[in-house]
Amino acid sequence: MKTNKRLSAKSILLLLLSMSLVLVTACSKGDSSSSGESGKDENGNYKDKLKISVASTVTVKDGDMDNEFHKYWMDKYNIEWDYNFVEWDSWGEKLRLWINSGDLPDVAVWDYVHGDAMNYIDQGLLYKFPDDWKERWPNVAKAYSLTGLGDKLEELTGGTYILPRPVYFENKPADPLTNQIGVIAIRKDWAEAVNFELKDAYTTSELMEYARLVKEKDPGKVGSKLVPISYKPDDVLTNIMMPNSAHSRVESAFYKGEDGKYKWGPADPETLTGLKLVQEAYKEGLLNPEFYTWKSSEASNNFRVNGTAAVMSLGGLASYRQDVDKDMKKNLNLNSDDVVHTAIVLGEDGKYRNLEQVNFWSALIFSPDISKEKFERVMDLVDFSVTEEGQMILNMGFEGTDWKYGENKELISLLPEGTSLGDKYPGRFEGLYLLGDDFSMINPAIKQEYRDTAVKHYQNKAKFGKEGGALALYDWDVQLYDSKAKNQATFNYAEEYTNLILQDGDLEANWKKWVESKQSLVQPVLDELNNLKK
Repeated sequence: MKTNKRLSAKSILLLLLSMSLVLVTACSKGDSSSSGESGKDENGNYKDKLKISVASTVTVKDGDMDNEFHKYWMDKYNIEWDYNFVEWDSWGEKLRLWINSGDLPDVAVWDYVHGDAMNYIDQGLLYKFPDDWKERWPNVAKAYSLTGLGDKLEELTGGTYILPRPVYFENKPADPLTNQIGVIAIRKDWAEAVNFELKDAYTTSELMEYARLVKEKDPGKVGSKLVPISYKPDDVLTNIMMPNSAHSRVESAFYKGEDGKYKWGPADPETLTGLKLVQEAYKEGLLNPEFYTWKSSEASNNFRVNGTAAVMSLGGLASYRQDVDKDMKKNLNLNSDDVVHTAIVLGEDGKYRNLEQVNFWSALIFSPDISKEKFERVMDLVDFSVTEEGQMILNMGFEGTDWKYGENKELISLLPEGTSLGDKYPGRFEGLYLLGDDFSMINPAIKQEYRDTAVKHYQNKAKFGKEGGALALYDWDVQLYDSKAKNQATFNYAEEYTNLILQDGDLEANWKKWVESKQSLVQPVLDELNNLKK
């Protein structure tokens, strides 16, 4: 029955109050969700304990998480970690298997491969971030924006599925930036004994001459155990091939030449130069007869654990140098400052070669099946981890216990001399996002001399790389180009080059046959790249 009665003033007031309460409640819920408070109590503590699976290459042994450091992170975010350790040698294969089978842990550190990333996104195998994630987690967003890759991927996919991990955030050591590889360590005391000059940069030929002198005179008196140049295949690629041919590695194998056309670096004459040096070192016994079977730390252990090597591949981070110091004291009772010298490796023409580095390495990915609550909890942790406070805890430990500020606000480590934070708190995987390279530039727990030397090596790479334009420029068109042809033309160059130098017959002839044998896979990629801009 219709009625024409008008509502009273009191009725109207009650109706308006009811509507206001509904609106306030709705807005309150929306604000809580967007600000990340929905999982917290009135005191700001996370209400529900979540068991979160995580995968990383950081070694975590039984009992490693039973310390104050891991307890801090688990208590702060009310998390129980289900940790999955991934070996370096099986990293790519393991993650690929997990992702394709739908068994990816909630969050994982992944060795980013662009073609695989695009396929995973197309198949819905990775978690899609909410559209407003940058507002909710601004610290992550700021670091993410410095990678370059993040913005490129958003252009291609229309969203965020991957967090490229920044190498540097606040402490970039040189411009142009290269990665930390291409640094070697030699036995300084042996060099002095055979009258070999100590320098900040050597060509491969100079290092081979040093190795010959050590092999001849055996200043360390290690006899038949002597390994003049202790490299595994990847080290050979990094410290002999790459210094002479910037495009000999998979990261820069396809590149645009001066004529504007794309080329394949392993077919360049410079690659043959590197191969000749490798074969020469092998035939002379400067490389171990079985170097090509070595994996993981077998090569470096000859230097830092066994004391039987004259040269090893080290890498440029100051933390690596400190690890050598610790290992030599523990295993050889040697002060490494007395017996170790580090340097970068140049090509035979005195130029430094490498691929210019964009500011990312590897990536953080999430399972497509992760719950919203678990995703938000991990992102809250990651967002805090890249703040100044978070970085201090991750890299220095706890103020007053592990470090303090000096009179001039300089950082002072309180750890016993010769020890590291990793000794006290092993398996610190919670630094899931920002790489340790950044903090290693300023970390007072690392000896100042090692930090200064690390910066010097970065700056020398930039200097010797710019002079003559030997650095390979990072080409986004190549790096983000994906096709079936390109995926098929991705080779394990360390293995390929090793096979070439071990073959009987003339090296140059064998190399030319090898180049020709790859053309059916390489040429389609070159054709595709050369047609990109047409």
